[in-house]
Amino acid sequence: MRKIPDSYFKGNILACYILLIPMYAFFFLIGARPYHLDTFMDVTQDQLAFRSAIMASIEIVVVLISRLSMLLTRSKNQMNYTGFVIWELMEGLAITMFCALFVWLIDKRTTPYMELLPKMFIITFSILVFPYVIMALISELKDRDIRLAKNMVTIEKYASGQIGREDSTLPFLDDKKALKLAVTANAILYVEAADNYVNICYLNNDKLVRFPLRSSMRSIEQICESNNIVRCHRSYYVNLRKIRAIQKGPDGLFAELTYAAAPHIPVSTTYSETVTGKFSTLTA
Repeated sequence: MRKIPDSYFKGNILACYILLIPMYAFFFLIGARPYHLDTFMDVTQDQLAFRSAIMASIEIVVVLISRLSMLLTRSKNQMNYTGFVIWELMEGLAITMFCALFVWLIDKRTTPYMELLPKMFIITFSILVFPYVIMALISELKDRDIRLAKNMVTIEKYASGQIGREDSTLPFLDDKKALKLAVTANAILYVEAADNYVNICYLNNDKLVRFPLRSSMRSIEQICESNNIVRCHRSYYVNLRKIRAIQKGPDGLFAELTYAAAPHIPVSTTYSETVTGKFSTLTA
């Protein structure tokens, strides 16, 4: 399943979730008074404005905690669309529960909390669904523009011969964007993840060298994929030009490399179709 792109977590998008959407909810509550909210709460317009401000503040706090937690979770494990939607539903449910608790307390518990909760659920989700959908569409458009720009740069590099050839030089930068290794694509056998590092495994005078680079598999994805070094496993990239054969073993598929001393590189189910397809096209 496709992962959530970076555009969903950019500063301006997060600011909209944390500040603009609660402001929209506040003005919508006091302006439109959905579901006859003032009658439902039995309050005047001024009292409704006060309660709406408190509920908008509750939303700010809940969303702030939720989005920071989402960022921390995402840094460890890339989130997909299903997980993102479930997270947002839980976020909306938390806002509903705390807003219903506020109304229950300020009304001196005259109405049972469990009676308030479903009504507050309908109000909260009917207000939030529109801005949440709009923000998702904006994020998708931003991601599309970013991908188009990257594709144009890649096409230009292919056209100029900077990438795609066996003798193309690949610059590897660390997490501080400092150049640590430059090696030709033809020399690389595979890349493996190692905690906060990736090991660039390449041949130097027919000897296998492992160069530790403080970076992530995701950070080097573009430069690898542009030079036929493809993701074959959660922890591995493999150079398609260095594969002798793809075989099925007791633990699943693995790639046997042309360099005899190299280990067999696992090919997970997630990437098997892509790897075998590209390998077949390259060797055809």
